[in-house]
Amino acid sequence: MRQLIFIIMAIALISFAVSSVTTAGQETELRSLNTGYVLSDSDLRLMKNKAFEGDAGSAFQIYLHYSLGKYDSICAFGWLQIAANKGHAVAQYNLGSTYMDVALFKNIKLAVFWLKEAEKNGEEMATERLKELEESESNKIDKK
Repeated sequence: MRQLIFIIMAIALISFAVSSVTTAGQETELRSLNTGYVLSDSDLRLMKNKAFEGDAGSAFQIYLHYSLGKYDSICAFGWLQIAANKGHAVAQYNLGSTYMDVALFKNIKLAVFWLKEAEKNGEEMATERLKELEESESNKIDKK
């Protein structure tokens, strides 16, 4: 049984090992390492240049690189903020959720702000998170 589970996991990892993403007509290869994505040095430079030129998608890819690949939470958070400020709806949702859930960054006002921005930009999950936040905050008030 354990051998079967190991084989299934190995097949799943191999099938997700290499994927590609197209950003502004430029195909960039992302390599999966366990649960994350790593950009090559040249692709990272390219993405940074595009992000500094205003491309929210590139900033978000760099966030993924640092949050799921290179595991640098401070860099990841900075790139998440850049992507959110440039209007990337998923980044706005992730930033709002970070302000809502991560003790180091906990800030309910910023969580509400970014979740509302994400909701305005079409991120449907933001509506659910806002409801969840509203319920948890009203429960805190009820307990006082």
